[in-house]
Amino acid sequence: MEIKEISQCLADPKKIKVIGKINIPNLEEIMPYLARVITNATYSEDDGWIVFKKGLRIITIYKDSFVAMTYITDKDEALEILKSIEEKAKEAWEKRDQIDLSKPLKDTSVTALDIYKLLPKTNCKECGELTCMAFAVKILNSERNIQECKPLFREEKNRKSATELLDLLTRAGYI
Repeated sequence: MEIKEISQCLADPKKIKVIGKINIPNLEEIMPYLARVITNATYSEDDGWIVFKKGLRIITIYKDSFVAMTYITDKDEALEILKSIEEKAKEAWEKRDQIDLSKPLKDTSVTALDIYKLLPKTNCKECGELTCMAFAVKILNSERNIQECKPLFREEKNRKSATELLDLLTRAGYI
């Protein structure tokens, strides 16, 4: 994998957009399977691309092995994303016999309200945000990590919600 181009992100001047290239032989053949292991992916077989979001980042994988990424913090983050795509592609190919291509792509949408409902709703500010709703929005934007909600993981009464929230965020591709 390698970075081919870095430029300023139009949506946020503090972020970058990156074009990278992954090293996956036969990617075009793997793409239908890969699209089904990436949560909330959109796949165009005719045009040869997969698009998915991770927080505010929009990531597009092309059949020629190029990957376009927006709203990226730095080169290290871009390389980490490229590495994870390579790993997902290998995993998809290894499990291709278990993946039903006739089934529609997974759509596990999560809203700030879905997250908020499972938070303690104490507005304690331990996470650095003024409200639990603000924290929920920041999680969706990949600006905060769910582990930063101390009461959720510290207090026994929140254990079930913590487990549900971790599961929800994992299924939606945020973790």
